[in-house]
Amino acid sequence: MKTFRAFLAEQLGLPSGWFGQLLLRLLNRKNALMNDLVLSELQLQAGSRILEIGFGGGDLISKLVKTGLPAQIVGVERSPDALKVCQDRFQRLIQQGMIEIHLADAAALPFSDQSFNQICTVNTLYFWSDAPQVLIECHRVLIPGSTLVIGYTSKTYLEQQKLAQHGFAVYEVTEVEMMMSRAGFTQIKTVSGNSSHQEFFCTSGVTR
Repeated sequence: MKTFRAFLAEQLGLPSGWFGQLLLRLLNRKNALMNDLVLSELQLQAGSRILEIGFGGGDLISKLVKTGLPAQIVGVERSPDALKVCQDRFQRLIQQGMIEIHLADAAALPFSDQSFNQICTVNTLYFWSDAPQVLIECHRVLIPGSTLVIGYTSKTYLEQQKLAQHGFAVYEVTEVEMMMSRAGFTQIKTVSGNSSHQEFFCTSGVTR
């Protein structure tokens, strides 16, 4: 059991191979409610350029497209297999320029300053090797007055699942809010939700 949990934790952080592709499909369903909460907290406006960090199987990208509001949706992902899945899934929209996806490290975003109106990310916080640096990068590429929204599962639940023992960096809400404040975000707030007895949070902040 311990060996499988370690394997699962590794796959959640970097999906690969046949198991990773199966996991991406499962995560699209499992993350659906968290994606919905993040989407509502983005408070989208027509013509926005949005960045998603760690798009996985593409469920949130699909939901963003269906709103009809963004001018462009850009994604960065560290898993080559997830990138390939979404290249296939969104081939037409990528060709049209509506979607643009990259293989990249969130700690060194390959974009110029003030490139986006919103940034969102769901269940990726645990895998950032340098969370403060990622938040600084998010602040850098956001237009002043723009919003970052982070969706993540509670520290209590992740510890109960023993995932903290296998490479997950787990955070209390207050820790996430403090990191965002130190990165230069203001108007920081957190809302919560539940899915199958699993509590999750959505913390947002606005660039100065």
